[in-house]
Amino acid sequence: MTTVSLSGERLREDEIRELAIRYGVPANPVTFAATAMEAGAAAARIARSVAVKLVADGVVHKSKAGGVLLGVDPLDVVDAVEKLFAAQTGQGVAVRGVTVEPMVEPGLEAVVGALHDPGFGPVVMVGSGGVDVETLGDVAFALAPLDLTGAVALIDRTRLGAVLRRRFPDAHAALADLLVRVGGADGLLLSEPVDQVDFNPVVVGPDGIVAVDARAVTRSPAPPSAPPVPAEAYAQLRPAIYPDSIAVLGASADPAKMGHRAVRTLVDQGFAGAVHPVSRSATEILGHPAVREVGQLPDGLDRAVVALPAAAVPDALRALAAKGTKTAHVYTADTADLAAAVAGTQLRVLGPNCIGHYTPYSRITMIDRSASSDETGGIAFVSQSGTYAGDVVRRGKELGLRFSFVSSVGNCDDVSPSEFLAFCEADPRTSLAAFYLEDDSDAERFFTLAAQVSIPVVLFKGGRSAAGGAAAASHTGALASDPRLLRDAASAAGVVLAGNLDELLDTLLVAQYAPGLTGIGLGLVGSGGGVAVVGSDIAHDHGLVLPSVSAETAESLAPYDAPGSSLHNPVDIPIWSLFDGDRCFTGALAAALARDPGVDSLCAYLDLGTVYDLKESAEAADLVTALTRDLLTADRGDVPLVLVLRTSFSAEQDALARRLRTMASEHGVAMLDSVERAVAALGRVRAATAFRRR
Repeated sequence: MTTVSLSGERLREDEIRELAIRYGVPANPVTFAATAMEAGAAAARIARSVAVKLVADGVVHKSKAGGVLLGVDPLDVVDAVEKLFAAQTGQGVAVRGVTVEPMVEPGLEAVVGALHDPGFGPVVMVGSGGVDVETLGDVAFALAPLDLTGAVALIDRTRLGAVLRRRFPDAHAALADLLVRVGGADGLLLSEPVDQVDFNPVVVGPDGIVAVDARAVTRSPAPPSAPPVPAEAYAQLRPAIYPDSIAVLGASADPAKMGHRAVRTLVDQGFAGAVHPVSRSATEILGHPAVREVGQLPDGLDRAVVALPAAAVPDALRALAAKGTKTAHVYTADTADLAAAVAGTQLRVLGPNCIGHYTPYSRITMIDRSASSDETGGIAFVSQSGTYAGDVVRRGKELGLRFSFVSSVGNCDDVSPSEFLAFCEADPRTSLAAFYLEDDSDAERFFTLAAQVSIPVVLFKGGRSAAGGAAAASHTGALASDPRLLRDAASAAGVVLAGNLDELLDTLLVAQYAPGLTGIGLGLVGSGGGVAVVGSDIAHDHGLVLPSVSAETAESLAPYDAPGSSLHNPVDIPIWSLFDGDRCFTGALAAALARDPGVDSLCAYLDLGTVYDLKESAEAADLVTALTRDLLTADRGDVPLVLVLRTSFSAEQDALARRLRTMASEHGVAMLDSVERAVAALGRVRAATAFRRR
């Protein structure tokens, strides 16, 4: 969760308005008045109805505090301001004065804001404005700097954008120009010492736009944070990810100790490199001679696993650095800041507070040997949660996922998520990078780099909610604390968001077997009309379409017509019409759809419960197996297939599905548990891959 600091000085509205006008922002001119008499004089110069707005320490939302007077006649301003001061002072408000400005004709209300978010960096926001902007929530974010093309796209991600295009197209263009003036490379946010700025409302009408309310908070200039360089990250982290030698600090002969487990997993998994236990109590652990202290280790080891008490970790890291150890992975929790401990050294540290590392290439695992696959692949997973890291390795083995590596990285005191992403980009073994992250501290560098890398990036994010946003100094700051900023930053960088562990695993599995999917055309074939309808809805939600089949495809499907069938797309045929004796038709149906010029991917589903209604158990299992095999062996060309076997949750059907999952994996087909999940995963993979192709 992002919480914006209130430490900056709040600018008076006339000051921020003058600053905005210098940057070409169409803002209503404002005069500050410290007394009621000064306010009356300002109103007399304007010579028409005015808006009077309170300036007071600690009052952010003036309208809600009763600090805004609209449509005041210049002759009534002195009396109105005196009453306003009296009412606010009576409530304990430290009044500084008021601002006076001409009234603006009412119209649609927009909000334009920008801020330096602590994690995401410079951010721009636009959407529907007014006093209820947080409640409406019709806003979209983009990372700055923003060009005109990006500004237009940003507006169009809001409901307001559609209204402007229909009613006020010139105002749409003017609002885009305003966004660039605020959040462009030479705009106000990046050129002035401003932490947060809001223009709300920006009144929109047929004659253009005008900002009639503004607020801003100053900041001390900070140097921009450049993303890591992939080649440098690869050189520094390769010894941690694919080591040839490992020391284990805190190694133990006691099987109950973490230090014993760290050695045991290396031995059991078959790590072929040198293992050097460091132990105060043992001279030999699992066949490997132990030394008593770091100073007795060989120089220049690739990796050290640290399983020591928290207080001992910083000194141990400094000792490792002195021996030229290249990387360390700290399992211990509640340590001091490890980046500070190794500052000025060449040692790079993963962790603390994590459970270890898995890579089949080096035969290293963080969990039991029986739950860790030996098969190598191209999926990397970096997790700030040890539980999720273990889940992905265990479940990945059952699903047939093949990894380059999985690393539990805990708090990321030293090596950051963006550095892991940079490593993955340079790693010839990694073709997709997935992350579970819990904080936003590295978000700016992560998303900046993600927009540039050539491999798909998938993110499962924890730790964001709307709580705490009301403490921000602006509407933009308040709204940036909820998931909208994450959503929009990910979209702009081509990062696919997974909402939970199942979505993450579904996405990885489909991506493994459909790495080149970029087209939006989906072919859906199976038994069950309702399932097809819902699958079509999910497709729409994830940017996929179900194209009507061509005349040639329709001709290929015609021989399989039967009562209750629909041979359009989705192709829906009752289960009893998918076979005739020993002949199965599922493969022919899939092949026909795959040949259709509008189809880029396929989802095929079978309802096992219906088969078991028709046949006795053994016969039902044989029929499901035959129907599945026919699908898996169909000639689909290069069109990827995702298979769904819908069970009734009976133990027998689930066991059969489990066996057939292995068969699907052997044929290069992802098998998922529901059509909804399968179609959603296809949509996520297509989005990630299409962004990289662009």
